[in-house]
Amino acid sequence: MPINPSADAHSTSAPTRRWHRTAWVAGGLAGLLVLGVVVGETTGWPVLRQSMERAMTKGAGVPVVLEGDVKLHLIWRPRLAVDRLQIASDERFKVPHLLDAQGVSLAWTWGDVWRWRQGERLRVHSLQANELDAQLVRLKDGSANWQLGAPRPENTEPDAVESLPRFGTLLMNKGRIDWNDAVQDVDLKVAVQGSEGEAVQGADAGYVATFNGRYQALPLKLNVRAGSTLPLLQDADSAAGAPWVPLRVEGSVGTSRLLFDGQAAALLGTPRLQGEIQFKGRSLAAVGDPLGITLPQTPPFDLRGTLDHEAGAWRLKAQRAVIGSSQLAGDLLFDQREKPAKLSGQLTGSRLALADLGPAIGGKGGDTTKDDATAPGRVLPQRRFDLPSLKAMDADVQVDIQQLDFGTTAMAPLQNLKARVRLAGGVLKLDNLKASVSGGAIAGSTQLDSNASPAAWVAKLDFKAIDLAGWLRGLSTADATTSPPPAKGAATLKKERNEARQGGDQAVQSYLTGLLFGSMHVRGAGRSTGEILASLDGPVQLTLRDGTLSHLVTEAMGLDVAESLGVLIRGDQPLPLRCARFDLIARNGVVAPTLAVIDSADSTIRITGQVSLRDESLALRVVTRSHDWSPLSLRTPVTVSGTLGDPQVGIEAQGLIGRVLGAVALGAAVGPAAALLPLIEQGSTSKVDPCTVAAAPAKEGEKPVTKPAAKPATQKP
Repeated sequence: MPINPSADAHSTSAPTRRWHRTAWVAGGLAGLLVLGVVVGETTGWPVLRQSMERAMTKGAGVPVVLEGDVKLHLIWRPRLAVDRLQIASDERFKVPHLLDAQGVSLAWTWGDVWRWRQGERLRVHSLQANELDAQLVRLKDGSANWQLGAPRPENTEPDAVESLPRFGTLLMNKGRIDWNDAVQDVDLKVAVQGSEGEAVQGADAGYVATFNGRYQALPLKLNVRAGSTLPLLQDADSAAGAPWVPLRVEGSVGTSRLLFDGQAAALLGTPRLQGEIQFKGRSLAAVGDPLGITLPQTPPFDLRGTLDHEAGAWRLKAQRAVIGSSQLAGDLLFDQREKPAKLSGQLTGSRLALADLGPAIGGKGGDTTKDDATAPGRVLPQRRFDLPSLKAMDADVQVDIQQLDFGTTAMAPLQNLKARVRLAGGVLKLDNLKASVSGGAIAGSTQLDSNASPAAWVAKLDFKAIDLAGWLRGLSTADATTSPPPAKGAATLKKERNEARQGGDQAVQSYLTGLLFGSMHVRGAGRSTGEILASLDGPVQLTLRDGTLSHLVTEAMGLDVAESLGVLIRGDQPLPLRCARFDLIARNGVVAPTLAVIDSADSTIRITGQVSLRDESLALRVVTRSHDWSPLSLRTPVTVSGTLGDPQVGIEAQGLIGRVLGAVALGAAVGPAAALLPLIEQGSTSKVDPCTVAAAPAKEGEKPVTKPAAKPATQKP
């Protein structure tokens, strides 16, 4: 068969031509598409304006309106420039809009948009506006008008910023932000004035903002100056993190005055903060309560130091913290990332006045109320503790205070106080408590458990070699306020005691001296210091070694007229003590001695009765037995009655009247000289150590002593 070359050529070229035509069509379409994209990118896609509004409205779930000139760029760096951008707010939030911005430039990435559509928090690369008005509202049910796009998952705990956009950069020339949050109890109005650009340099660059309103229970009125960008909603999750921005804050927080000068980033996002701080106010509790920080009621405070915050952890380095008359310092970390939040660190200082913490332990000061105040005629604090606040946070703080002042000139302050304060699950503990005072030491621990009903308190304290006269300055014969007696060691006190035994002309500097040893292990329950003491239970044991007692006091307690006159004539001198011991037991707020005795070469003094901490009443009886004879003695038991706030000292007149009547009868029958016979005291001596024998049973009307005394520590006479 003959071959037709022209037919073969025709059959081969036909598909080729069709492929070329397709290629040319596709290329033309691609060229047109590229040209359209170029034209669109160059002109800002005006044809997409309405489509873009519809897409943004659908994505946000509320109307979005673009006004004026609109420039959209979709390639490389997506961004939108619009004369005016309005994002509406749902009618139930009762605000005109969520956002109304003029002169807006908005930049994003498509990856951020895709993740937002999947339910993640919206991230905006940058937002710049000449003017911006934002109305942020959240209702009590947790719904917020800024929750755009995908709905918040159900049964999730609401968060004040969970649905707010994250910003890489936020710039505005003028702005207003109203934040009303019923969940967080926030009602703030923020007014911003900004200055940006190359023409603005130095101190004029940056932002000036005012904060007015309320954050939880704290009224705020702050003036803020920030440099570069506004550090409010910046994104700290980017690779480089939010940039540091100079920040100065000055104004009032509640009743306190605040000055912060430093730098900040992402204050309403993942905040970071560092700088110097000055904080003054009328009470620390007024600052801590709204923030969930357990702080005590205090007198006015003035704090200066540095403050750092990052990722929920606040660190305060206080170079100076003046609270009332206290001078403190410290390095404290408050970590809100832990549940519950935890306070840790160190508290130091040169002086802590107990009166400055009076309200915290139930005393006066701070914001006491009539219901909590101590009743007239009572001295024990009745102000109730703020027990719920003990469960608001945990704490572990090391305390190292040079001086703890009890607030009275009659008592020397403690020195070198060290303790570990721990608060966990509503249980407040003071562990490893150590302090020195007047040459001796105090050690022990205390605990307050707010979980019990009523709150349970327990204390274990030991006293070792404390110069009693040096600690209790009220025992001094001189004015302790102008010349407090110096602390004396064991050797000095023993020397003075030996000199007194030898009958020297030693002057009395303190009515009672000696080294105090002892211990106490007591517990109580209640909502105030007064209630705890009213339920006090447990033993208290005190011993005085190498001590002396004023001769005049000894004779006055025994109503020995002749001896007292002799002491007044020749001058008071210290009597060496052979022993002095006080064994007390508390039962349901009533403290009674099982053994209370002071024994010297002259007399033995015993104390019986009770002190009621429940009604603050006194019922004590002091009996003095002389060791030598006296020609004129009206010796009879001395009584102490009344209350702690108004003690009454008296005598048991029954026996004394009998002796006086007998003296009068003998004087009338025999002669004046015979009248002295009933008033002569022969004295008594015993080889039995009185500090090892319990007192005799109390008379009718007094609480009897039922528990025999334990043998005291070995002591040389």
